[in-house]
Amino acid sequence: MATRFPLLLLMLLALTACAQAPATGERHYLLPAARLAAQQQPLDLRIRVAGYLDQAGVVLETGPATLTSARSHRWAEPLKEQLERALAAALPKTDGALRVTVTRFQGTADGDARVSGEWRFRGADGGRVGGAFDKQQALERDGYEELVLRLDAAWMEVAGDIGRRLAALEKRKPAETELDDRDDRD
Repeated sequence: MATRFPLLLLMLLALTACAQAPATGERHYLLPAARLAAQQQPLDLRIRVAGYLDQAGVVLETGPATLTSARSHRWAEPLKEQLERALAAALPKTDGALRVTVTRFQGTADGDARVSGEWRFRGADGGRVGGAFDKQQALERDGYEELVLRLDAAWMEVAGDIGRRLAALEKRKPAETELDDRDDRD
């Protein structure tokens, strides 16, 4: 632990220095999962991102109450669109409306990538499910590319969790229908 703190501090200082660099030599990033083609499905998917995330720079938390938007390390396209495409590609075919609010999608002062928010799903049959998410992935190397890869991995964890919950909701439908049918026979 004692050797990790100086390394994390050095990494944070390096990332902060990069965030303060002039706009020359810009680098653009795309989430790897956003490169997947979203499958055609009847799902009405809408994602909202916190206002401070709805801009071009990759965001770093540099202190307990301080955020920095990188000037030279930018998203190749709006983050919201990347998140929607990646999530849609990862989810099972589902009929309903999914609303996701992303409140954090950033590097942390501790050297992690952090993705937080909440989601709500309402199926075409009226079934509802939802929850909060808060995923962290430790950066294995320095740099913005590593941060983007860890953010992507955390987002895919979120997608996996949502997908499992939606699949479980779909599996319950036949059992509930059978119970409803038996009740009608009485």
